[in-house]
Amino acid sequence: MWYALGRRPVESSIKEENSVTEKPMKRRKRSHDVVDEIEKLIDSGEFALGDQLPSEKDIAQRFGVGRPSVREALFLLSQQGLVEINNGTRARVTPPTPKLIVQQLSSISKRLSTQIQGQQHVEEARLLLEAGLAWRAAQIATDEDIVRLRERLDANIAAAGNVVDFIQTDIAFHYELAIICRNPIFKAIHEVVVEWLIDQRTTSSQMPDASSFSIHAHTAIYAAVAAHDPVRAYHEMASHLQLVSRLYHEAKRLSETILRSAMRDVAREFESEKQKIWKNTVAGLTDDQS
Repeated sequence: MWYALGRRPVESSIKEENSVTEKPMKRRKRSHDVVDEIEKLIDSGEFALGDQLPSEKDIAQRFGVGRPSVREALFLLSQQGLVEINNGTRARVTPPTPKLIVQQLSSISKRLSTQIQGQQHVEEARLLLEAGLAWRAAQIATDEDIVRLRERLDANIAAAGNVVDFIQTDIAFHYELAIICRNPIFKAIHEVVVEWLIDQRTTSSQMPDASSFSIHAHTAIYAAVAAHDPVRAYHEMASHLQLVSRLYHEAKRLSETILRSAMRDVAREFESEKQKIWKNTVAGLTDDQS
């Protein structure tokens, strides 16, 4: 039921003896209160999927807030995928979509991957996801699914030697397993790791024979799915991703080591040249003075 939001009382800070002075918390915006209440109404079923919300004016009156707060609340709700806002019409309750899941998870994964151990967390999540996809695909794959998966494998094999094409066909092979599972959430989550996957593939592909290792693994995964052997499919995918992870980190380590060594060599050479230039300059000045 709609009801007015009472104003939050301002609590006075209590200073205890020998306590550490703390920064006062910022007052919560009224628009966030409106978001919370509308979410409760949606969760309770009072506003079902497809229902239109009351007008901004009506919401403002019933919640005891200004219309700017209502507009901001509706915008926040639309960002969360709970309502849809179209010009000239009232906001409408919408169901969550795979696209929304992709946007939200992509933002989260990007932030996590930049943190300490973030890379490891992304790798672990991907391993469990894709090994599970291989398991499920082996259980339910139809003859048509297996034909498409074989086409993806053949395209990947044909792309060996071309880094860009190989990476694209590699990703397509993995994505096909998500398609076989027929679950839009799986496809959405898979899309989240694609950007990171491209970075990993680009780095690990610099290792000698890296494409051969991937093709061998993809062939084994395909064979397990085609044989409807979920345990084997899970094992082959997990082993494949673990090897790719090791190649990735080793390639990163070697790149850093080689670059560091090259920088030292260039710095020493430059320093030597600089000293020679300085000595020649000083010698020239000495000759001019004499």
